[in-house]
Amino acid sequence: MTKFLAIVFVATAAFAQPNQYTPITPIPLGDTYLTLPSSHIAGNGSWEVKFTHRFAQSLDQGSFSDRLHSLWGLDSNADVGIGLSYAIRPDLQFSFYRSNALDDIELGAKYVVIQQAQAVPFSLALRGGADFRTEAGLQERTSLFAQAIVSRQFGKRMEVFAMPTFVTNAGRALAGNESTALFTNAGNVPVGFAWVLTDALSVVGELIPTNRDLPKTLRADYAWALGLKRAIGGHYFEILLTNSNATHVDQYVTSTYMGSPLDKSDIHLGFNIERRFGR
Repeated sequence: MTKFLAIVFVATAAFAQPNQYTPITPIPLGDTYLTLPSSHIAGNGSWEVKFTHRFAQSLDQGSFSDRLHSLWGLDSNADVGIGLSYAIRPDLQFSFYRSNALDDIELGAKYVVIQQAQAVPFSLALRGGADFRTEAGLQERTSLFAQAIVSRQFGKRMEVFAMPTFVTNAGRALAGNESTALFTNAGNVPVGFAWVLTDALSVVGELIPTNRDLPKTLRADYAWALGLKRAIGGHYFEILLTNSNATHVDQYVTSTYMGSPLDKSDIHLGFNIERRFGR
């Protein structure tokens, strides 16, 4: 009997061991949180289309009558973008994104190194690529970037993340009649969270600290974003408030946007629409 119990115990342990490394079911967040990329990738062979929209006018800009007249920024210009990503393998994704902010084109690749499981306390993805600014009158048109996306999920309700990021030729500064890069090299560590309110509705927050390497003559605040994400089938709908309209890596690490320092009290309305095709 003792030998039988020992055999059962060993067999059970051997069977259970591989399950400890089976990835947990992720929170439905899609390819991005709000602006920042997530550590998740859709199934092999999946496509994801993304549309971004950020209204230019802050909700607190002007008098009450001015804000009422502009429908609290809804009548203002907007920074818009369209993106496309494809998962060539379960752990490898390529992406394309273009916005009208400096006519910036971003090409990226994301590789999932490890996924959270019972025996693995976090997920890790590496992302790298380049930005190409095609608007006229610019210098230093190309930026290279590298990111490590570390996330930790708690049960089925919450996820937190940190994202060490490095980028070249970041930010914008005026030099005569031309726009030049504010940083030759820039680094930052965006952080954030996602909290599931219902099975398909989450509140998501992002925070990008003030860049420590800003010139002393330029005072800027941290960037923040807070929004709701609704998952319906293969769609992700997001509405958000933020003090920064930056959506490209070379824009959001510098605590500036289009040459202007960020003000934490600004409130811009924005939204994203994502559609996933495939698995």
